[in-house]
Amino acid sequence: MVFEKVNNFREARINRKYEILLLSLLLLLFGDIFFPFEFDSSPILVIQNVFASTILFYGKKRWRWPLYILLFTLVFLEIINLFAGLLVSKYLFSILYILYFVILSIEVYREILKNKGVTIGMVAAVLSGFILLALMGGYLFIIIEMIVSGSFTNLSEGVTKFSDLIYFSFITVLSVGYGDISPITPLAKKAAVLIGLLGHFYSVVVIGIVIGKFIAKNE
Repeated sequence: MVFEKVNNFREARINRKYEILLLSLLLLLFGDIFFPFEFDSSPILVIQNVFASTILFYGKKRWRWPLYILLFTLVFLEIINLFAGLLVSKYLFSILYILYFVILSIEVYREILKNKGVTIGMVAAVLSGFILLALMGGYLFIIIEMIVSGSFTNLSEGVTKFSDLIYFSFITVLSVGYGDISPITPLAKKAAVLIGLLGHFYSVVVIGIVIGKFIAKNE
């Protein structure tokens, strides 16, 4: 009886993996509002997202150990950043986190393409893919700012600077363009253009695929 309940829970978790991933990404973005202002919640939010992503690769043996090594390294670097705050560890963490987002994105986009119908899981995958694109852009901007300080205008001081660049990435992908933060170096400008182009491509192509699947299913 106990084993049956465990198996049912495991099966339900796998079937709802994209809904779980979306919830984890939303916690990564907005989870800090549930913590006291002076408490740095980023390590907790990053670690929960890293472990939640393992559900996507359940049963895929070729991905298992490379992914586990990557996840362990990310958690280890985040702990180092929490206690030591070394620039090298922050730089390496940002690069590996982008790689982590790329791996997740490939799996999410594959689900969008292969799914024949429009389900709740697919909608969750589409939204997750959009968030992952913006997060990749944010960490790309963070790397640029770490390499060339002052690449972006009106950034806050300290750790909040990185949050500002994540915010700027989402604003760029969403084509809002408030103008409060802007790139000023050639590399930063090109990166902003690239993320903006990818955002438009995602909106047009991926959303078009979803609409096409919805129309085909209801014909």
